[in-house]
Amino acid sequence: MVNERLETTAPGVWAVGDVAGSPKFTHVSADDFRVFRSTSTGGDQTTTGRLIPYCLFLDPELARVGLNETEAQAQGIRYRLFKVPMKSVLRAQAIMETRGFMKALVAHDSDKIIGFLSFGVSAGEVMSTVQIAMLGGVPYTVIRDAILAHPTMSEGLRPLFLSQPSDSGAK
Repeated sequence: MVNERLETTAPGVWAVGDVAGSPKFTHVSADDFRVFRSTSTGGDQTTTGRLIPYCLFLDPELARVGLNETEAQAQGIRYRLFKVPMKSVLRAQAIMETRGFMKALVAHDSDKIIGFLSFGVSAGEVMSTVQIAMLGGVPYTVIRDAILAHPTMSEGLRPLFLSQPSDSGAK
């Protein structure tokens, strides 16, 4: 058991990665090292509030960041659900890889993206774009209205955020 600074109950002993109970991803272990290095040299970095991306490199990829619908509902967070099939992404059409979908949860009261999931080609790359927007507190409308390079998978975020939210409103 560790605290938010990855310190164990034994003085001067830290744990990182799998043994710390962190999500089992290499990128999380690397971030644990960042926290450990800071903590062990007198810094103040912690694991509190990390926005951890999840990627499974299947065929096609599965990637998610932030809350899913069940988590948002359990926390009583009202959201709008946007969802599009990968066939609406021009790059996916161009490379004939239209399996899957993208979906996003947007906070009803702020237009901030609170969750994203993609199941499709290059899902991890697209998810990283959304994660950066989430970390910056960027409302979904900024991505929706951006001029994104064509043809890229991230360009698929435009049709996602231009789509009507599922069920026409907040949940």
